[in-house]
Amino acid sequence: MSEHPIAFVDEAFIQRPNHPGGYLFAAVLVDRDELTVTVDAAVHAAGGHGDYHTTGLYQRGHIRPIEDMLDTIETYAGWTALVVQAPIGGSGQAARETARQAALSRLLQHLNTQKVRDVVLDTRASEREQLQTQLEGRKITRSDLPDIHTYRKLVRNHEISPRMRLLHVDDRKQPALWMADAAAWAFQRALVFDEPQWWSRIAAVSTVLDAGSGAELALQHNRAAPPIGERGPRNPSQSAQASLLQPQFYTLNGGTTNRSHGPGYLYTGLLQQIDAASTPAEDRQLTEQIAELAKGVAALTTAIQSISNLEPTATTAQPAHELTNDVEPDSDADHGREPTIG
Repeated sequence: MSEHPIAFVDEAFIQRPNHPGGYLFAAVLVDRDELTVTVDAAVHAAGGHGDYHTTGLYQRGHIRPIEDMLDTIETYAGWTALVVQAPIGGSGQAARETARQAALSRLLQHLNTQKVRDVVLDTRASEREQLQTQLEGRKITRSDLPDIHTYRKLVRNHEISPRMRLLHVDDRKQPALWMADAAAWAFQRALVFDEPQWWSRIAAVSTVLDAGSGAELALQHNRAAPPIGERGPRNPSQSAQASLLQPQFYTLNGGTTNRSHGPGYLYTGLLQQIDAASTPAEDRQLTEQIAELAKGVAALTTAIQSISNLEPTATTAQPAHELTNDVEPDSDADHGREPTIG
């Protein structure tokens, strides 16, 4: 990868009934020297869908473009970084915006360590708002201002290089953003519906970070990506065998799953990692010490109980005070005579 790759970024969020929620940013890093060939590959993967959006394609049953776009990431992109802010910390637009800016802040800091200088983020402004912004002679739409404020704050605090640029671009004008859209959707699908097979296509070239602590996370599961190629039903591939280990929620035909709207095991496992990462190291050390002390106390208690339950011996020892006060009787006294004096 070149010294200063370009990051193409898109978001996804989870706000559902009975679900703690979350905000995701996916950044697909592309080598500058490989940008043209990568964009061409993304256009080819879209399969003629010029207005590529993974969610819409999935809902309409167009699965092949999604798989091809994820495979394009795995083949052409240098790396994928995904930042998770979970739980979302409330309901409504305000909570979602707070979660977004927390995730964006962590992502920009991470991209700064990767020597990224150009961050291309899908705009939230509609076509009408973009046009109105141009007519007013402004460079930044009102919808994108919160992102710019977060970026500028990081620059002022010297948390990212002032050479980094944050550019908001309409994804209809930049096909490289379609890869970021697919990556964010794949991870969201895993957290909402316990369907990791989409994310499995790019997991080997991806890093997942907690927005709060910056700790690296893992999507822990025993399912691989769907098998590639034709295979007989009596000779499944290793990935197919792995997918049989747990009840299936895979929907490769664009349907919907039977999962409830609550968090599944993948989200729960990720949240446990986030909770552990957010606990200060001193607290974790104290917790471990208390656990070890509790084990020692339990062992000592067991030993004391074992000693207390021992059977008494056949002969009982004479009390110590009787041994010390005992006097050898004189033989004369035994016969009623006066003891001899002198």
